[in-house]
Amino acid sequence: MKNLIQSLLISLCSSYFIIMLISIKSPNDYWMSETIVHQFFYAVILGIVIAIANQLYKLDWSMFAVLIIHYAITVTAVFIIGYYGGWFEVDNGKSIFILYARASIIYLLVWLYYYTDEKRAIRKMNSQLQHRGE
Repeated sequence: MKNLIQSLLISLCSSYFIIMLISIKSPNDYWMSETIVHQFFYAVILGIVIAIANQLYKLDWSMFAVLIIHYAITVTAVFIIGYYGGWFEVDNGKSIFILYARASIIYLLVWLYYYTDEKRAIRKMNSQLQHRGE
């Protein structure tokens, strides 16, 4: 449940960040219309997909394999949901590249969060084990 909530919150923040970047050109198109409600639901769907993809980390696979599969699932979901959310224009290669770059940056930030969180947990466990041994 914690994983689902974290993924939903990260997805919502990411989606609103993307909307903010898109709306720089035409602010009234996103912030002052029903589009923001649609974007909220797209973000929730994306959060659910990411939460499901996060279950890969529980498997006993190499971290590299898990990261590649997780990235593929995440980026594919961003493109599909982004298509319906109007995050890019299908016939515009630059628009697709920018979306890909944004998704990659967001993915990297999320991964860094989980990586540092895992490292912190490992340090805490090692510290507890060292204190037990003394």
